[in-house]
Amino acid sequence: MATSASRVNFMFPDDVLDELRRTIPERKRSAFVAEATRMKLLALKQKEVLARTAGAWSDEDYGDLSTDADMTRYRAKRDADWNRESLKVAEAEATFDVSPRQ
Repeated sequence: MATSASRVNFMFPDDVLDELRRTIPERKRSAFVAEATRMKLLALKQKEVLARTAGAWSDEDYGDLSTDADMTRYRAKRDADWNRESLKVAEAEATFDVSPRQ
């Protein structure tokens, strides 16, 4: 899928531009800068979400998950539950005849 692109001009500090020119081949610099910008924008969005959701998890609400060992135990149980449920779904699907009709 092709994406559209627009031409823009930016000012870079000399040291950053020199490093970019030394490190990234000439015909790959735009893609590099675009990807770096995407990553930085994503990091900013994640930081914003974290700021908005700060305090959503409280020790009072989840006192049983306060240590690394608690979290490891929780994840192991969650994964076992998921695997058990997935197996049930797979077994149920196996009972259906999906062969082409003759």
